[in-house]
Amino acid sequence: MRYIRWLFLIVAILEVISIIIVSHYIGGGWTLFLMVVSVFFGLSMLRNTGISGLFVALATINSGSKISLYQLLWPFRFIFAALLLISPGFFSDLIAAILLLPIKGKPLTKDSSNPFYSQFSANNDDIIEGEFTVDSSNQEPSTQQHSDQLPPK
Repeated sequence: MRYIRWLFLIVAILEVISIIIVSHYIGGGWTLFLMVVSVFFGLSMLRNTGISGLFVALATINSGSKISLYQLLWPFRFIFAALLLISPGFFSDLIAAILLLPIKGKPLTKDSSNPFYSQFSANNDDIIEGEFTVDSSNQEPSTQQHSDQLPPK
């Protein structure tokens, strides 16, 4: 936990340095414009994600194909990248761009066995075989009773 403070301090220093370097090369106005555009994109990403991020994660789990941990965490990466885009500075924007890259990664499962996807196997343990017949000899033709139940013409 004590290293988190150092990490925040280092990231803040890198953000300030990135703003100074970018403003030196393209000017202060364009730097401010790029930062406002970055905040706009981050907010729109957060607004459009909503509950759909959860649905994407569940669909990825239920797809039954080989998935990687990187693909499984896509909604969380997307939200984290949006938060990084909202923060001022270009170092966080670079990290957000890396998080948004469509990298597949190694498959989470080996062969075709996916722990998140269960498919029924044909074990004959739960099958009960049998025969049945319909005996119509005990039924009497009841045309009289049937015609009594019909509405009058």
